[in-house]
Amino acid sequence: MSDLYIEVKGNGHNVVLIHGWGMHGGLWGQFGEQLANEYQTHTIDLPGFGYSKDVENDFSLDSLTDVVEKYIKKLNSPVTLIGWSLGGLIVQNILKRKNVTLDKVVLIAATPSFTKKEGWNAAMDKSVFNDFANDLKLDYKKTLKRFLSLQTRGSDLGREDLRELNTKLKERGVPNISALEKGLNILSNTDLRLNDKNEMPAMVVLGEKDTLVPVEVISEFEKSFSNLTKLILNKSGHAPFISSPDLCAEKIKSFINE
Repeated sequence: MSDLYIEVKGNGHNVVLIHGWGMHGGLWGQFGEQLANEYQTHTIDLPGFGYSKDVENDFSLDSLTDVVEKYIKKLNSPVTLIGWSLGGLIVQNILKRKNVTLDKVVLIAATPSFTKKEGWNAAMDKSVFNDFANDLKLDYKKTLKRFLSLQTRGSDLGREDLRELNTKLKERGVPNISALEKGLNILSNTDLRLNDKNEMPAMVVLGEKDTLVPVEVISEFEKSFSNLTKLILNKSGHAPFISSPDLCAEKIKSFINE
């Protein structure tokens, strides 16, 4: 069993970053470097992905959450937790479970439910994820590229974002196929909508042209958090920290420093 790969940079307040499906901690790029200039950043490669691809895990939402919670407990000091996409589900699950104490949370292109359900239309049809799951069995490389293409579709900067994401995708080798399959299952079936308001200071960053997470999801987060900061980036798709790294870093640093 390999050790979990975590890259630590900078000094100061702890900022832990959790990537999305199919990717790894290296994707934070310029945005992550700007945070590391002011804080101590901890970029995790989740089990099954990047340099943690051989870390044993059953790749469920709770088992991935366990890994992140264990690391946060080891830090034993205030933490701002940033999650993108699938990473955003992990952040919300941590808040729901209440096993660790956090300072603040940032949810980037995140949603409590990626798929439509009764009474929930700010999402995609479940059939889209079912198709990805079927295609994954035939050609995982082609499926990953198609998923990245979906993330950038409609964005004014889509072509540049897709090039950047495809470059990052290849940097840390082949992900664990089981992690990919079960990660899609998490995206397809998780529903973390809450009935009670959370007092945690939270920031939600969304791309106006995101095809995976419609901006209408903001209304659900307004119900879920009593202390909410919102940032909607007009030209961005599902990876706003790649489309607008400087603006994202500036706004998130302002939120952390409040």
